[in-house]
Amino acid sequence: MRAPLGDRLRLTVLGCSTAAPHPSTPAAGFLVEWGSTALLLDVGQGVIRNLQRVLDPHDLTAVIIGHMHADHYLDVVGLRYLYPWGEPAELPLPVHLPPGGRARLDALATAVSERAGFFDAAFDAVEYDPSTTLDVGALRVRFVRGRHYVPAWGVVIDAPDGTRLAYSGDTGPSAAVADGLRDADLLLVEAALHDPRHDDPERGHMTPEEALDLARAGNARAAMLVHYAPPRRAELEALCRIAGPWARVAVDGLTVTVDPGARVAAPASAQVAVEPAG
Repeated sequence: MRAPLGDRLRLTVLGCSTAAPHPSTPAAGFLVEWGSTALLLDVGQGVIRNLQRVLDPHDLTAVIIGHMHADHYLDVVGLRYLYPWGEPAELPLPVHLPPGGRARLDALATAVSERAGFFDAAFDAVEYDPSTTLDVGALRVRFVRGRHYVPAWGVVIDAPDGTRLAYSGDTGPSAAVADGLRDADLLLVEAALHDPRHDDPERGHMTPEEALDLARAGNARAAMLVHYAPPRRAELEALCRIAGPWARVAVDGLTVTVDPGARVAAPASAQVAVEPAG
């Protein structure tokens, strides 16, 4: 059983892989909790199965989707199938979509051969304005434009005690992104590439080295590498050991609590506390 949360910020990694399916972890999905607030960041394929192991999906406060690539939103279909067909939900789940996301969600209903408005009976699905802040329960969220092949946003989440968790989403190297995610107590930062030569001319992903450089440039107190190919885990862990105790690799099912103001030079346990499994 999960320990009571209280007034602390908790992160659970529900999926941290790239788009290619892998048995060790689903695609992108991260549960952020504070008290009774439960926010799901991204909902890539396979994420809802993992969510069900730690939280009833009906207890979610909201979902935020950073961009409309399949490995960041496709399991919204699985989430919808947990709701009844014949009657609207008493409390529709807020699903916050990036600009242009509403049309893609409607097209997804057609693609899976469901009726028009399929998602509307269960979700209150609206597009967010990235220039404004968003209140989700006790948490305040603002958006940071990423450097990607399609419009994409990372998020910065501030908790009532001043704890700051940031998530880069998909992005290439960018000083503007580093500045936008600045001063996170924990930064989830993507590390999808093995070699920058494998990227498009207009960059959309980062190597692990570039990810750690972005975390340093943004003065992150702790960083967690996400969105990487699972067979590369040992390689990324070795890189984090060289970087220092402030850096680590996300793994499926990892749960940590995040405290405000931990210093980069402190031991890892002073920055994020890992909860025991089960």
